[in-house]
Amino acid sequence: MNALNVTQLGDGFVVRIRGLDLSQPFDDETFGEVKSLWIKHRVAVFPDQTLDDDALVGFAERFGPLFIHAQSSLLSSRRKEVMELSNLENAERPTLHDLDWHTDQTYTPQPVFGTILYGLVAPREGGETYFADLTGAYASMPADLAKRIDGVRAVYSAEPRPDARQTPLNAEERARIRDCTHPLVRTHPYSGRKAVYLSPLHIATVGDLSARKSQRLVAELTAHATQPAHLYRHKWRVGDLVMWDNSAVMHRRTPFAPTEPRHLKRTGFYFPDALATPF
Repeated sequence: MNALNVTQLGDGFVVRIRGLDLSQPFDDETFGEVKSLWIKHRVAVFPDQTLDDDALVGFAERFGPLFIHAQSSLLSSRRKEVMELSNLENAERPTLHDLDWHTDQTYTPQPVFGTILYGLVAPREGGETYFADLTGAYASMPADLAKRIDGVRAVYSAEPRPDARQTPLNAEERARIRDCTHPLVRTHPYSGRKAVYLSPLHIATVGDLSARKSQRLVAELTAHATQPAHLYRHKWRVGDLVMWDNSAVMHRRTPFAPTEPRHLKRTGFYFPDALATPF
């Protein structure tokens, strides 16, 4: 088995793993250790990787069925399992902006389990990824706030408000990607831990609250979840691979100047079908 060098970051909800070359095959025992570390900590960072698309996808598919983004207009023409997040001159769909707090694909009936980002070009300033620990946020939540969300379902939408998306859905996507409901507190099917299933960009309404009152509650939950004790800031370096559990954390991207080159590749994976619907 590979000798893994493991360091806890981000108040213990992030783990950095060294000593593993993800471009090379590794045995099931090592994979089991990596998966356990990731599920326990929610975010895993693998520095100093050199991966082509085949290796990136091969690593992802060991965890579960490969993820393909519901908004098909965002997909690369080269390989649908790998999204390009780039502001380089040859980018098909330049990524030029910051992105507020969200959890990936909450607006689908079976949301993506794990998202993977791999850094090819890193900006000197900005373009960082922040993670908020939603498991820790639920565990530390005041009792009165927890009581207001336990057992409550929320409506998650790809476009809950007119300005919610930097790249709006097209007509085909709007017809296909319908709003759906999930528990606002979900239970992880592997660890059994509970987390607030928070995605401020995507929650339209909560329970029987009006849209205005729902947004007030979401803002209250976001303020609690993004306290410093629940945050990790990832400053990208070339060769970083970062993966996170969308059932346990949310994330955002900070602004960066258009003169700062930035290029990452994104892929991911789903839970098995029997575990894929949040509960």
